[in-house]
Amino acid sequence: MDKSDTHGRKKFKVPKPDSNVSTSHRWTVMVIIMSFVLSVVFSAVTSAAMESLSIFFAFMVLFLIIAINILFDMVGTAVQSAEEKPFHSLSARKVAGAKESITIIRHAPQLANMCCDVIGDIAGIISGAATALIVAELISILNLHGMLPSLILTGIVSALTIGGKSMSKSVSMQNGNSIVFMVGKLMYLSKHLLKR
Repeated sequence: MDKSDTHGRKKFKVPKPDSNVSTSHRWTVMVIIMSFVLSVVFSAVTSAAMESLSIFFAFMVLFLIIAINILFDMVGTAVQSAEEKPFHSLSARKVAGAKESITIIRHAPQLANMCCDVIGDIAGIISGAATALIVAELISILNLHGMLPSLILTGIVSALTIGGKSMSKSVSMQNGNSIVFMVGKLMYLSKHLLKR
């Protein structure tokens, strides 16, 4: 029953959406620890690897990190926009990846957080470190001075990352179910390969 406020107007309470999504507060603690460990490990590995690479391969690694960032952001957005219902009929027909897709959707907050925030932020940190190393190498090779090389390369990396994520969001919102199904199929294949 709707309640009225002091002026006699009806107060409406917006109901929560029906959802099979599972949440856990332990996840937050796990994410904090995992983010710290992964950031340290990947930053150290990337820095060590970048120092031993030529400029060309250093740029290739940088663009790969940006692509990974965009890809995981796409998956994270798709997980949040996907619907569980279509996968039930596929699961009933024992279609490979359907059951895994349902599990993905039911753990949407955790997976979206992992893909968009954890991996996205770590990739951002690593791409920043990689950019700094490339700039230092370019300054050394080309005998450049000032902040201009750093500003230009940082601007390019930011533009590619933000532009790529912006484009990927519309794609993943429109094709959420298809992207989740692809991830579900990959999970199915990896499970069966590990069993062998």
